[in-house]
Amino acid sequence: MDIEENIRTWLLKQQDWLQEAADRLLKQGQLTDEDIAQLASLLKTADGQAVTRHRPLDELRHDPKDVSEIRLARIDGVAGIESLGPRKPLDFGFGNLTVVYGHNGSGKSSYTRILKKVSGKPRAMELKANVFQAPPAESKCQISYKHDGADHSSEWHIGSAPIEALRQIDIFDSDEAGHYLRGESAATYTPPAVGLFEKLAAATDKIKELLQTEQAKLTSALPVIPADYQNTEVARSYGALHTIRNVADLEALLTWTDEQAQSLNTIVERLKADDPAALAKQKRGTKTQVDQILSGLSKAFISYNADNLEAIRCLRQAAVSKRQIATEGAQVQSAILDGVGAQTWRALWEAARNYSATPYPGTPFPATEDARCILCQQELMPEAQQRLLDFESFVQGKLELDATSAEDQHKAALDLLVEAPTEQLVQTQCEASGLNDGKWKDFLWAFWSRAAAARLALLNEEVIEDAVPVGDVKEAQLVLETYRDQLQADAVQFDADALQFDRAKATTDKLGLEAKKWVSQQALAVRAEIERLNNFKTYDGWKTLANSRQISLKATDISEKVVTEAYVARFNQELRTLGATKIQVELVKTRTKSAKVLHQVRLKGAKNAQGTPETVLSEGERRIISLAAFLADVADKPGSSPFIFDDPISSLDHDFEWHVACRLVQLAKHRQVLIFTHRLSLYGAMDDVSKKEGEAWQKQHYRPMCIESYAGTSGQPADQEVWNTNTKKANNILLTRLDTARKTGDADGAAAYRALAQGICSDFRKLIERSVEEDLLNKVVLRHRRSVTTDGRLSQLQGILPEECAVIDDLMTRYSCFEHSQSQETPIVIPEAPDLKVDIERLKQWRQDLSDRRAQLAA
Repeated sequence: MDIEENIRTWLLKQQDWLQEAADRLLKQGQLTDEDIAQLASLLKTADGQAVTRHRPLDELRHDPKDVSEIRLARIDGVAGIESLGPRKPLDFGFGNLTVVYGHNGSGKSSYTRILKKVSGKPRAMELKANVFQAPPAESKCQISYKHDGADHSSEWHIGSAPIEALRQIDIFDSDEAGHYLRGESAATYTPPAVGLFEKLAAATDKIKELLQTEQAKLTSALPVIPADYQNTEVARSYGALHTIRNVADLEALLTWTDEQAQSLNTIVERLKADDPAALAKQKRGTKTQVDQILSGLSKAFISYNADNLEAIRCLRQAAVSKRQIATEGAQVQSAILDGVGAQTWRALWEAARNYSATPYPGTPFPATEDARCILCQQELMPEAQQRLLDFESFVQGKLELDATSAEDQHKAALDLLVEAPTEQLVQTQCEASGLNDGKWKDFLWAFWSRAAAARLALLNEEVIEDAVPVGDVKEAQLVLETYRDQLQADAVQFDADALQFDRAKATTDKLGLEAKKWVSQQALAVRAEIERLNNFKTYDGWKTLANSRQISLKATDISEKVVTEAYVARFNQELRTLGATKIQVELVKTRTKSAKVLHQVRLKGAKNAQGTPETVLSEGERRIISLAAFLADVADKPGSSPFIFDDPISSLDHDFEWHVACRLVQLAKHRQVLIFTHRLSLYGAMDDVSKKEGEAWQKQHYRPMCIESYAGTSGQPADQEVWNTNTKKANNILLTRLDTARKTGDADGAAAYRALAQGICSDFRKLIERSVEEDLLNKVVLRHRRSVTTDGRLSQLQGILPEECAVIDDLMTRYSCFEHSQSQETPIVIPEAPDLKVDIERLKQWRQDLSDRRAQLAA
């Protein structure tokens, strides 16, 4: 299975949100903030967390090569940055190899620091203004470059963002050298398929950061529990709401019951009590009053519940019915008047019966023998006597007895109805029972009012209105019974307190109940906090899904094959190219971080783990190793962007220096290479090595330059000095300068002439030396070149004429005083302009004659 298919197979085993992130990266190359927000939203859903296989991910097989080209053209307009103050641009020309020479303090590193900053390098130093001058109005420079053939020029200010197109530049300086020696580094370039993991890891980190930001907004609004309650059990539960697992536990924490309220009141009373025994008596008295209320409620409910009301109605109906039957059955033949058997008549009859016992004691009613009528007191005639006996027989008959019995039962039931207390008595009962809540008085009075109304309706035989049941009082009875039992328990407790009272325990219990009450009052805040904690926990789960560890693990697996092996191979090749194979170092993979495989240079075969390249190797060895690591890292990147080297051969010997020069020229065959150096030996070596690539190549690509410092500022590009051009051109430069010095002397006097002529004489002395190396000896030996070059050159040395040597001896003798210290007793006389011109022209002619003669011999 190839790498791309391996990656595709792995991706299709991941959750949908991660697949979507990979798909967008493959299509877009990068993710916007909107993409990150959308992916975070997708991650939160069940669909986003599902594993899907519908994406083709075809872009994995596309590996577009970076063919972009960047070339630095010049830096100009430098103002307020470091000590730089160039009057002319630092122009890098059109070739691929530019060597900028300058003494220490000439501004080379300042230019490098600017380029590191504008290209956004991670170890770029902060730029500052010249500390020996007043703060500048602005700190800026102008960077000109070509991007894919198009010219660009950007004004860049200190503190502004890097120039995006220049991020491709690679820069090597002392800081980078130290980084490759001391730290871990990831390969700068990785194939797109592998780079996908770095981008995925970065994306998941951003998603996780977004989730973290959202989670951070879930701030708690839970009130802080009062300090007095901090040590209670309830406080511990309140402080550990995240441990609550179910609704029942939460409700148990937030519920505040009447029993708990009563318990708190009891404890408060106990703590206040000076005479517990008296309080026990008081509680029992209150309990008695509650029992009376309960008894009244119970009796009234028995009297006025729906069943009893219906029973009374039945008794009333029975009495009415039987009376009607008895009345209808009252057939007294001897009766003359109507109404016999009616209620009024029966009342009159019973009154007569009672009165009869007075005039006729001991005689059964009605008395008829030798008796008078007890109403009119007339003598009873036989007919009247029989009528009375008929009346009594009727009264004592079964129908009458049934009717009377039914009426008695109805009356007895009415007599058993509980009579309602007055409203004042209800108020008094509530106060005596400690039921001071107005709701109890309202409830009881409403209950008794319904009872009174029902009683009145029953007594009126429901002629005006029906009797209505008083309703169920079980709930009220249960509350009152609980209250009664609590009073009894309190009384028992006070009895116990009268004997012995544990005040400390009571105080602890009181605080616990008060804390419980306080927590119950925070119910809304607690429920909101539980919801927040649940949401917070959900975010923890989402952040776990956004962890880049699985991506890093896969990146390690892929990178081992695609990145590490190639990186190590490049490093070993660079060691060979730079002539550093004898140094016992190796590049090894250390770990993976955010899907990037990190590598580090280590000593090979070291027995002591404390030994590091930085502590064991010499300064020169460290330099060449770090250069090899740098080149292995960046040299094979696709595209074409500049390499910048700031003193790359610092601390290197001549052997390493030569290898470095050769490697830099090889780099310059394909990319722009800018070298800043203070070593003339490297300056010469670069000229020599570049010439090996052919005169045409050197002429097209090699550009030696010089910068200098003057009057407190640095970075000024200097004119090509006498030692930096070919000897023929140098001769002409000196003649031009001499003409300028002569004109200055004519205008400003001898002193002005001598000031300029002094330098001309010095440079003329250098030119004479170079004429010996390059012209007389035909460049077989050069001071700043490592090799002695004989191929095709020695033949030109045959037949050097004595007079040619004499010219050199004469000029060297007369002009040595301008380059070498002289005795103070021997004055140095600067030649007049005509005399100096003669000598310069003489050397020029000498060179021409030598060249012509050698050309004739060669022909």
